[in-house]
Amino acid sequence: MVIISIFVAVLFAITSFTNPIRPSHSLIVDVEYLVDTNKQYSITSILSTSNNIWQQHSQDSNTLDMFNKLLWFRFTLDSLDPKQPRLLEIDNALLDRVNLWFVRGNEILNEYQIGDSLPFSQRVIEHESFLSPVPTKSQEIVVYVSTLSKGLNRLPLNIWQQQDYLKFTSKSNLIAGVFFGLMLTMGFISLFFFVTTRNATFLVYAGYVMFLALTLAALQGLGYRYIWPNSTWLQQNAIGIFAHLTVWFSIIFCDLLLNVRVYSVKFSKLLNVIAYAFLINLVISLFIPLPLFFNIFLIMLCTSSIFIFNVSVRLWIKGSLIARYYTLALAILFISACVISVDTLNVIDLNLSSNYTLMLNMSVETILLGLILGISHHQQRQVYLDTQAELLNKERQAQHNQIDMLALQENTTEELEYKVQERTLELEIALRELSETNRELQEKNTIDALTGIRNRSYFNKKYQAEVRKSRRERTQLSVVMIDIDHFKSVNDQYGHLIGDECIKAVARTFKNALKRPSDNVCRYGGEEFVLILPSTDLKGALILVEQLRVKIEKTNIHTDDVTINITISAGIGTAIADITQPEDNILALADKQLYAAKNAGRNNVQGSHIDFIQQQD
Repeated sequence: MVIISIFVAVLFAITSFTNPIRPSHSLIVDVEYLVDTNKQYSITSILSTSNNIWQQHSQDSNTLDMFNKLLWFRFTLDSLDPKQPRLLEIDNALLDRVNLWFVRGNEILNEYQIGDSLPFSQRVIEHESFLSPVPTKSQEIVVYVSTLSKGLNRLPLNIWQQQDYLKFTSKSNLIAGVFFGLMLTMGFISLFFFVTTRNATFLVYAGYVMFLALTLAALQGLGYRYIWPNSTWLQQNAIGIFAHLTVWFSIIFCDLLLNVRVYSVKFSKLLNVIAYAFLINLVISLFIPLPLFFNIFLIMLCTSSIFIFNVSVRLWIKGSLIARYYTLALAILFISACVISVDTLNVIDLNLSSNYTLMLNMSVETILLGLILGISHHQQRQVYLDTQAELLNKERQAQHNQIDMLALQENTTEELEYKVQERTLELEIALRELSETNRELQEKNTIDALTGIRNRSYFNKKYQAEVRKSRRERTQLSVVMIDIDHFKSVNDQYGHLIGDECIKAVARTFKNALKRPSDNVCRYGGEEFVLILPSTDLKGALILVEQLRVKIEKTNIHTDDVTINITISAGIGTAIADITQPEDNILALADKQLYAAKNAGRNNVQGSHIDFIQQQD
């Protein structure tokens, strides 16, 4: 009821306002025409031809439904009062090319060339309709008009008193201004709502309103006058472009507004297919003849309108409130279209021009769709708020349940805390004891049982760590391989127990001689020992190991009434570890130097330095 009331109110207001819109003027009806199929006539030849070639055109609308034909029209203006300037109006802004001649006898008084295939600035009177001044002569004047247009050659001819036409134009411009102002307002408001809500339906509605306004502006010639006066190409194709885009936006708007996908994915896909078919036809329309374009567009428009109405009714039946409103709006639009058709056929007389009737219908349709869009958005927001409220209630209920659970937990927490603390303390004690035991075990696993110094397992890990440190910090690392000279002879002569005492004596000497915490001595195996000397160059290592050799040589080992003197041989490998070389290179060099010391007669120290950079060069 609200929608119907708005329609009736707007209809009454605009009808009342536009009743006196066209003041007194003369509609030229006694017009003769000639179809120049071969385009053989000129104004000169036309003036000299017989009157028999002319045919009487008695239609009030002065319309000939002939596409792309050169037509000649002729009518007579009776004696006019020279004190009252007159204007000749051709009320069709879409004619491509029009030539006008005002003739008295065989004398051409004035000649004008107009049409929307010419720049707007070439019009004799800059107006959206085709206007030309009528010569102020008291004698009878014959007017010749030739038209050539790709569209319908509709030629409504009116004679106005200049003063009356100014009044008519001012009121007409006011109505057009109100209409286009309404369309721009609705469009910008929709854009504002799109920016604030990010609802794509508002953006599509804004596009529909804007392109609908541009379509009507092109129909009435206002677009050519105010928006694209220098683009004849756009004027020739504006209606096709803007009409297709308007329909495209309207179909997408229908799909989004009615939320068709929720009710039927099939219908939603069909709507989108139809919408994009109009975009394809838009491109095609730029290359096909205008009559064919009109036929295709009208067929597509009628087919899509029936389908959209069918979809809207089906969604109404399925319970969509928005579909009910949308169906009523479409019904009002169809009724308006029927009323316009009846008025055009002169069955009834609404005393409204087609332009104003079209603006009336589009205004009502735009307002109704905007109202429906607002209702839809309100419903969606209400659903969103209801959902939020429901979620909030569920969250509150969950919080209450959580509080109850916490209260239940608090009753048992105090009882559990003591037991947990007690168990935790017992576990900590057990873990501490286990950790100490593990450390002791690891310590034992790295200590040589005979000598009490580190064993080979510890050496392997320590050597790898020191090599990586040398590589990272770019420091010298020295590794010393040491062997007791002729140890097999000692074992063979004195027995293994005496041999073990010799090994232990050598180990004690090495251990006491190393002062830096970072230096390590390890038993490598049997009578072999190895020293790790971080941050020590070859020279420093040679001095230290030589001191150890001398000290061992001077040490007397007493055991079981036996005194034994032993010597050692040592090999030193020194280098700054490099990532391009294997990690065991330094150890291998030390081993090689050990054998060099043995080959040199034993009881001596040999050493060498590796320069990896030189090797790479």
